[in-house]
Amino acid sequence: MADKTLKDNMHRVDESLVRRFTLGDMQAFDEIYSMFNYKLQKFIFSLVKNPTDTEDLVHEVFVKVWENKEKLKAHSAFNSYLFTIGYNTTISFLRRRVHDTRYVEYVKSVQVETDEVDLVEQLDTEEMREALNVLVEKMPERQREVFKMKHFENCSYKEIAEALNISVNTVENHIVKAHRFLKEHMGKSYLAMLFFIHLFL
Repeated sequence: MADKTLKDNMHRVDESLVRRFTLGDMQAFDEIYSMFNYKLQKFIFSLVKNPTDTEDLVHEVFVKVWENKEKLKAHSAFNSYLFTIGYNTTISFLRRRVHDTRYVEYVKSVQVETDEVDLVEQLDTEEMREALNVLVEKMPERQREVFKMKHFENCSYKEIAEALNISVNTVENHIVKAHRFLKEHMGKSYLAMLFFIHLFL
């Protein structure tokens, strides 16, 4: 029931609100910002792991959404439209950090080709949760343990490292490999899975 309520809340983007937004109504923009700011911050932070970068990227995403507001044709696609822009903007940011080898493998593990399809709107939380649980149980034991602590228990990398007596770098490596595993098994559905992990868990 809680999952259904959360899913329903994600879908409550009033048609008139989006229409006002596409026509340049700043009050409508402010309402949309308030509605999605926290979820977008949570999603982007999960990818960049840095609060300052997250804040900058969230600002950049909302600027892009405002500048391209006329392109939004259907209010039902707004969630997906916003988070796809957020995802693409974040991946572009991470790509620019190619000088940092830690980011090279990480970007490879989470990057997928996207178009502006209705990913968030199509999420079936129960189905996605079941698929995720099946795949997680197929991961190697330590990788599975790290993944569950990170995404199911919301532990930080440092907390996981201390609890398992391993380094933070080792924790990062397990997360990268876990996401690569999910990507390999989910195919085109991986981005929807990524949204689910960070918006519904």
